[in-house]
Amino acid sequence: MADPTTTRIVLEPSFTFDLTIHSHTSIKSIAISPFSTNSQCFIYLGTSSGSLLLLSTYPENPNDKTPTKDPKSTLDFDVSFRDVSLLKSVSFGDSPLDTVLLLDEIGKVVVLCDGFLFLTDSGLVQPVKKLGFLKGVSFITKRIKSSELECSDLFSDSSLEGSSASSRILSRLGGGVRANGVKGKDFGQKSEGDYVFAAVIGTKMILIELRVGKNDKEVDFTVLKEMQCIDGVKTIVWINDSIIVGTVNGYSLFSCVTGQSGVIFTMPDGSSLPLLKLLRKEKKVLLLVDNVGIVVDAHGQPVGGSLVFRKGPDSVGELASYVVVVRDGKMELYHKKSGSLVQTVSFGSEGVGPCIVADEESGNGTLVAVATPTKV
Repeated sequence: MADPTTTRIVLEPSFTFDLTIHSHTSIKSIAISPFSTNSQCFIYLGTSSGSLLLLSTYPENPNDKTPTKDPKSTLDFDVSFRDVSLLKSVSFGDSPLDTVLLLDEIGKVVVLCDGFLFLTDSGLVQPVKKLGFLKGVSFITKRIKSSELECSDLFSDSSLEGSSASSRILSRLGGGVRANGVKGKDFGQKSEGDYVFAAVIGTKMILIELRVGKNDKEVDFTVLKEMQCIDGVKTIVWINDSIIVGTVNGYSLFSCVTGQSGVIFTMPDGSSLPLLKLLRKEKKVLLLVDNVGIVVDAHGQPVGGSLVFRKGPDSVGELASYVVVVRDGKMELYHKKSGSLVQTVSFGSEGVGPCIVADEESGNGTLVAVATPTKV
């Protein structure tokens, strides 16, 4: 329970979107595009019936270039929004949209639906492209870099010859050995707009490069490397040279350079499902074991203290210096360093169903979206 003498107002509700007014389905996934004070913000909703909805909202004063500061807030600035509006809806079939992956820098969206990957543009205007060469995909994640110095030139022979901490940890995982003997494509010198992400298919992990042409319509996908993974992946993140996956048995770290793996730790018997959250601001990863969040660095090593939540969350988000957890129609904000609960916000009744939180991918944004099966 938060101490009432230290509780602060960090977040204030801005708008509500009721999906039942527009469709008889439920929300399966959610994502937010980067937000700036003077431009609109896009919110993407993946539904259980196979549709992707694009919502939009604007600041109250879009022409005002001076951010306003709420004296009660601990964030850098606060912005009031107009009501949210539904811009467009695109169907991907009849199956749930499990993941909506935003590639904001190049204006693209990758959608995971029924084991297939689909590509569309951020405005949902261009025709949807199905990546037919991949099927049976269960999870996808894109690579996040903390710095170029911490990231290897993945497919060069000298990728582990450096002296960085990343090189040392990956050497312990089998440095110098190519995954499955496959010689990958060198993408150390990449043009702006290229993207690399990982897809889990059964017990395999596929590393894929996406490259967009100059006219923004030509898109090329290349399978860079195929690695052996583990069965039963439930959650995944990719930071620098490390791909961390969680199963009911525990958390493991894979080298995207060598394909070798090591166990971070095993889960106690009877634990809830694993859950990972990439903390982009600090470039660290939060590993959930029931209601305890353990922070590790890009090498899987614990750093700092643990965060203890009141209950095991359905979903975890990040907002500046805070971790946001949601469950049972409530959102709680915990300070990352002190671990203290600073605010609780109710957005649904208990028993409302699985809840989801999405944040701006910068890690230091000013907006989060929380969703029940029928409302945002």
